[in-house]
Amino acid sequence: MKKLLLPFLLVLLALPVISQASVLTFSAERGEVFYIKLNGKTINHRASNYVRINHLQPGRHLVEVSVRSRRGVYQMGQRVLVPNGVEANYGVRTRGRRAYLHLIREIRVVPPPVVVTPAPPLPRYDDRYEDYGRDNRREPQLPRYDEESNNCRNLLTAQELDRVIQAMNSREFDNTKLAIAREAVRSGSIMAEDLRRLLQQFEYESNQVDFAKFAYDYLCDRDHFYYVYDVFRFDSNVEELERYSNSRR
Repeated sequence: MKKLLLPFLLVLLALPVISQASVLTFSAERGEVFYIKLNGKTINHRASNYVRINHLQPGRHLVEVSVRSRRGVYQMGQRVLVPNGVEANYGVRTRGRRAYLHLIREIRVVPPPVVVTPAPPLPRYDDRYEDYGRDNRREPQLPRYDEESNNCRNLLTAQELDRVIQAMNSREFDNTKLAIAREAVRSGSIMAEDLRRLLQQFEYESNQVDFAKFAYDYLCDRDHFYYVYDVFRFDSNVEELERYSNSRR
């Protein structure tokens, strides 16, 4: 019985290593709203300009897109390959009377950080050898933590982000949306990909630039600030944000 149980346990332990869930995202490059079907199943029942699919099985998937724009409805189907343990970001493009998917980038999904807990001190025993080598002993060093980890305090969760976007979409004017977005990130931190989603809710690029500068100090992953650049149509705004981020480092 033990001989049969051991291989079974080894297989169970190896499963998380063999197959790691992937992530698939879609964003409209011109801000159009769309519906996504994955392998025949509707993902978003409400049209949106951004769709994220978590815990996706790696491999090939059939993606059907229905884009709603001023010129009409665009429909297309395309098979995409999602590698193991990767977040694949696709842009939804429309040209003429045709819509298609464009792979923007693939990002390796990073496992959650391991929290290091200092080991408890060893018990001390009094004996005649206690003083031996006292001068040669070194005190154990406490683990050092990166100071930048403070940037990730009170990180905005996916549920909180959805509520912020819902609140912004319920308002008509960009100034009100800007006030809501600032209030949401002021008391914590935000990931660059989530900041990109918030920027897509603004109508004018001037407000997008203002909020991107404001939110930079609250970014958990400042090295990924460039994720937001593809939201902007004008290169001058991207160059302005690059200069700003370089001056803050």
